[in-house]
Formats: sequence, C-alpha cells, structure tokens
Amino acid sequence: MIEINNNSKFTLYEPATKTQVIEVEEEFGFKLPNEYKECLFATNGFTTDESISIFGTNEIIEMNRTYEVEEYTKGYVAIGNIGGDDFLLMRAEENAKKVIKVDCGVMNPMYSHPFADDLIEWINEGAIDPEELEDDEEPELGQLILIDPPKNGSSDLVIIEKAFNIQYRAFDILKGYKNVPFVLKNDVAIDEALEKIKSLGELGKLLKVEKYND
Repeated sequence: MIEINNNSKFTLYEPATKTQVIEVEEEFGFKLPNEYKECLFATNGFTTDESISIFGTNEIIEMNRTYEVEEYTKGYVAIGNIGGDDFLLMRAEENAKKVIKVDCGVMNPMYSHPFADDLIEWINEGAIDPEELEDDEEPELGQLILIDPPKNGSSDLVIIEKAFNIQYRAFDILKGYKNVPFVLKNDVAIDEALEKIKSLGELGKLLKVEKYND
C-alpha cells in the first residue's frame, strides 16, 4: 500500500480518476504498471525536493511522445524524470515493479542503471535517488601500507607521495621503506586508495590498503 500523504518533501496533486488512467492506456495501447497506477490514484503525479518528478496523466503521454520513448526503449514507458536529465522507466506491463534510470540523450535500456526494485517501496521510503544515498555514506577508512621497498628508492617514493598526498619528512620515509611493512598514511578512504593503487601500475604492487580492526 502506498503511503505518500505524510511526506513534507513531496508536492502532491489531486488523485487521478479511473477515466483519466484508462484514457492514457488507450492512447498508449497497453496497460500501465499497477504500481504506477496505484501512485496515480493517490496523487496524479508528484515532485520531490530533490527534483524528482513522477508524471501525472496530463504529462506522461506528452513526455513519452516528445522523447519517442516507445521507439527507442521498446517495451518500456517513462513514468518520471530527474532534473530533466534522466528518465525513470518501467516495463510496459501490469505486474512491473522495477524502475530503471536512463539518460534522456541516450534513451536505451542497454545503458540504463538500476533505480528501484519496487516503485511503491521506493516511494514509501522517501523517493530518494539511490545515488544521493551513496554520496551520503561515509567512506570506509584504513591504512596505506608499503609492503615492499621500491627498486628506484626515493624517486619511486616521490611518485607514491604525490599520488596519495603524503606529508612525511624525507628522513622518516626513507627510513621506513627499508623496514617494510611501513604505514605510509592513516585514514585513507579505502575504495579511493585502491583505485589509485591500480593506476600506479607496477608501483601499486608495492602497496596495500588495510582496514582498521573493529
């Protein structure tokens, strides 16, 4: 069951009528997803503070026709968009639940991204863009450790220092690389550090990232 009326971050509208929904289905020539229709019967479209729009019956036909959704994403229907840049698509089937996101300049499900496994659950949980949730997550931190001495000594260390913005006195780091394993830096974001290690190629093989013990 959809629970939408108590969220202050939504701009809501009068519920759609059965006649309005049937007119949309007749225009498209297929049945709209039941979960999307449940949303329409609660509010005929809505917008959020995060610039997400779910189309009402007065918008969905125009948006799908204007962007030729049926031609480029056959078997899907656009039910909303994000900031005008990305479309939210669902399978043009009554039992469809999943929502995918695709760039409006591409309009090809092959290049889509998962958005929500269940439209109603997503709405009930606040209709938040999953990417926003990922951005809000605190990165997992750990230690950057030198596990083998570099072949070219200080010249290799300079490259590593610049890559990770390591602020060490020259004496300390030169002393450390001869006594590996040696902690080069604490509190590094693990995912970011692993990407940098990969980008260093052979030099990256001298490094590892270790999570802190819980």
